[in-house]
Amino acid sequence: MQTRNIYKWGSPDVEEKLPEHTLKFLEGQFPVDKEFKASFPKGELPLSTLKKSKITTATLAKLKQIVGKDNVSLDDASRAKHSIGKFYTEIYKARFGEVTDVVDVVVSPKSEQEVTAIIALANAGKIPVIPFGAGSSVTKALQAPKGGISLDLSRLNRILEFNAIDSTVTVEAGVYGPVLEKHLNERGYTCGHFPQSFEFSTVGGWIAAKGAGQASTGYGKMEDILLSLTAITPSGKFESKAYPAASIGPDLFRLFLGTEGSFGVITKATLKIRKFHPENSAKGSFIFKNFEKAVETMRDVMQAGFGKPHFFRIQDPEETDISFHMSGLHGGKEDYFLRFIGYKPMERSLMHIIVDGDPAYAKQVLKKIKKIAKRNGGFSTGESPVNKWLHQRYSSAYLRDYLMDEGIRIDTLETAVSWSNLHELWEKTRAYIKSHENTSCMVHISHAYENGANLYFIFLSPINGKNEITDFVKFHKGIIDSIHKHGGSLSHHHGIGRMLSPWMEGEVGKEGLRILSSLKKTFDPKGIMNPGGLLGLK
Repeated sequence: MQTRNIYKWGSPDVEEKLPEHTLKFLEGQFPVDKEFKASFPKGELPLSTLKKSKITTATLAKLKQIVGKDNVSLDDASRAKHSIGKFYTEIYKARFGEVTDVVDVVVSPKSEQEVTAIIALANAGKIPVIPFGAGSSVTKALQAPKGGISLDLSRLNRILEFNAIDSTVTVEAGVYGPVLEKHLNERGYTCGHFPQSFEFSTVGGWIAAKGAGQASTGYGKMEDILLSLTAITPSGKFESKAYPAASIGPDLFRLFLGTEGSFGVITKATLKIRKFHPENSAKGSFIFKNFEKAVETMRDVMQAGFGKPHFFRIQDPEETDISFHMSGLHGGKEDYFLRFIGYKPMERSLMHIIVDGDPAYAKQVLKKIKKIAKRNGGFSTGESPVNKWLHQRYSSAYLRDYLMDEGIRIDTLETAVSWSNLHELWEKTRAYIKSHENTSCMVHISHAYENGANLYFIFLSPINGKNEITDFVKFHKGIIDSIHKHGGSLSHHHGIGRMLSPWMEGEVGKEGLRILSSLKKTFDPKGIMNPGGLLGLK
């Protein structure tokens, strides 16, 4: 999979432009300094702050011997690209040619044996190793404050075994989402894991981040899909077996879930798969008079016991309103009709539903959801809004680059919260975000459980020129503080990385950090695996 350049998202072939009605809406919503916008970089500038590689000639020769000279890269562009993810400050600085915490060399192994040899070499020389999947991390997990080796796993890309009897697939860690899903769909199966980064993320990255896909309400998060894995650590090879269930002490393979390369390198995994019949899917959407009634409907569905949707999504009033504007629906006949019957802008809330599986089951679950939605004042808007969302669910990731070109800052934070705390967290955190001048805050729920749900905050405002980084970091910290204060987890599916490390003790406690540190020392005694403050570790 070829990506655009050092900082931009996605395929180089995608050059969509924002529609005229969207640009006009954005101009009215976000007053951007025209002089700053004209001077703001829209393409790549020369890398001005890249540190010189510290890798020794001897180590370089050994790495080339292990993987071949064509699979070792020292050029500035490769090193920079492998040292930043998609966190806002990383992208902003990269537009100005600034990539500071950079790896010394990029190495691309083809096999588990090559990974083992690289880890052994690095461990002997106390050289940091940062595993790299596709670079879609938004938590500063790829930054290399101590330099070292970026271990690019894109060549570990084989699908090793498809097992229809057991409903499993075994793959190497570098397999991209679309490659895996195509392989499974051709055989009538699905993995069921569709993060927004699906097109440009890997199985190893999904596991390392403990990620969730857009259909996790039905198919589960990565910890529900993963059956076993193999990881190479500085202390040796760890390999688990793919039992359907077992009582053999703690599930040790789960220690690697969410550890973002800080314990070792995931090389292989066995995943659950499900039969796939998209023609059977039942789809529906509803609009509610307020967010509270939409959430009440979602909670009632999740706790009813008759089944649940696979995709289950609510947009809060501001996200619903911005969606109407950006899709061109605002001011149209559908909009005026909804207003006429009491579903008012900046109050109404949109819900999307897709139920997969047996056709009778899918229809029955959707029918029961419709009854609950109607009871809570939901008005059915049919399949069209769901189909529109499905059409753009991956392409919307490109919007950030286009918005930044227009001088608009955009970033996200997400959390998991119990139903009893959800409304207060949504209300108080939105209030903090909205207290900043000319700031929009869109929130959606995209992962639901019997006991609660996630909240995904998207915040947009004009870029603040020379003070942008300082202003953003302070603002961003306040959002995290608000989420934590009002009962939300530090993350639901993005992970911790270096971004959220300062809050880890408050999340897991001193004893929790001590346990994490002990595990780190067990797997990685010399501290070479993704060092420099990941997961709250020193």
